[in-house]
Amino acid sequence: MYNISQLNAAGAALGLPLRYVVAVTAMAAANAPELVTKLTCACEHSLSASEMVQFVELSRESLLKMVTTIGAPRIINSTAALMDAVPETIKDKLPKTSLRNKDDYNYDVIRQRGRDMWKGVYSKQAEKLEGKIGGWYPDLLEVIQTDLYGRILSDCRILDAKSTELCTIGALFPSNVPAQLKSHVIGAGRHGASSDEIEAAKAIAKLVCIQATALRN
Repeated sequence: MYNISQLNAAGAALGLPLRYVVAVTAMAAANAPELVTKLTCACEHSLSASEMVQFVELSRESLLKMVTTIGAPRIINSTAALMDAVPETIKDKLPKTSLRNKDDYNYDVIRQRGRDMWKGVYSKQAEKLEGKIGGWYPDLLEVIQTDLYGRILSDCRILDAKSTELCTIGALFPSNVPAQLKSHVIGAGRHGASSDEIEAAKAIAKLVCIQATALRN
C-alpha cells in the first residue's frame, strides 16, 4: 500500500485532489509509473467518488500537458499506469470524446494564447528569451510558443493556469533542470499560486524522488 499520509503532509497547502495530481506528474517525470498505480489505488480508498473522478480527470490532463516537459514515452507509461488502476465505476463517469479537434484549432488564436502565457510565465525576460531561442533556431521558438504553450499548456478548460504551473514544478523538479524550475516557480506565483502552494509542490516532488529512488534500490 502507498503511504498517502506522507504525501498529505508534504502537500498540505494544496487542496484535494490537486496535491495528488502534482504527485502523479512528478512520478511520471521520475519515470516511476509503479508509484502512479499505487497512489491511484490509495486515492480510491481516501477520496469520495466525485473527488476520484476529478483526480483522474485532472491527472490525465496534467500528464497530457507535461508531454511538453517530460516527453511522450514517460507520459504514455504513466497514463497507462493511472488508467489501469482506475475502477470501471469511475471510468464510466469520465468524458469519452476529445476536447481537442480540428474545429478547435485556429492558428492565430492559438499562437496568441501561447505568447500570452509565455509572457505570463517569463514577464520581463519573455522578449529576451524569445530572441535567444529564435536565434538558435526559429522553428524551435515557433513550436514552443504555438504548439506547446499555445495548443497545450494554455488550454485551461480542465486544468487552470495556476494548477498547470504547480504541476509543471512537479515535473521539472525530478527532471533536474534548475533554470527551468526557477522560471516556473516564478511563473506559478504570477498565475496566483501562494508561496506555501509552491513550496508544497516542490515538497511533493522531492518526496516522489525519494520514493522513486527507493523503488530502484
